[in-house]
Amino acid sequence: MPEPHRAAVYYVPEPDDPLWSRGCAWLGRDPLSGERLPQPPVAGLEGMTESPRRYGFHATLKPPMALRHGLDAFIADAAALAARMRPFDLPPLDIANLHGFLALCLAGACPPMRDLADACVAELDHHRVPEDAAARARRAEGRPAAERAYIERWGYPLVFDAFRFHMTLTDRIADNPLVPAAAAHFGETLAASRRVTGIAVFVEEGAGAPFRLARRLRFGA
Repeated sequence: MPEPHRAAVYYVPEPDDPLWSRGCAWLGRDPLSGERLPQPPVAGLEGMTESPRRYGFHATLKPPMALRHGLDAFIADAAALAARMRPFDLPPLDIANLHGFLALCLAGACPPMRDLADACVAELDHHRVPEDAAARARRAEGRPAAERAYIERWGYPLVFDAFRFHMTLTDRIADNPLVPAAAAHFGETLAASRRVTGIAVFVEEGAGAPFRLARRLRFGA
């Protein structure tokens, strides 16, 4: 497999979970095959999902980063981390407006998910090539001191106590009008029980390229 521009670790639903197929359809792309998918007939949806479509339907655990030791070593360490984890239940999901971004968020607390995200951030960080000072400054602009400190140490603001599980559905839109359409599209999948049984490595093959699902890594295997 060619070395990617960046790689990340995400949570994604199981392949047979309707949440996965509906999430990919909402964004208009299958990150496994790379194929464009027909989106729901919602006015303006294609133009309001450009950024999340490129990243793929997911919740971030270890944010995208350039790799210091190559993709094979990164996947090997992510697989070793996954092998130590055990499956857990995910609470139901709610549709939330996060500062203009529409997202699926957890309806209740989930300490195992927080522990998983913390482990991915800390234990895989030796693979990260830090961004330069200018890029860190752009990322830190307007953020509180604690998040700026996380950017300096971990390359990303929303980690550890600032982590919030979210699966992004739109670009940032003032007075986001898509809540009713998203509620209708995802429907009963939001309240369905689901088991978290693994993590996924996504890769950005070139700068600005769509992220691709490169490998699913199972817990306890």
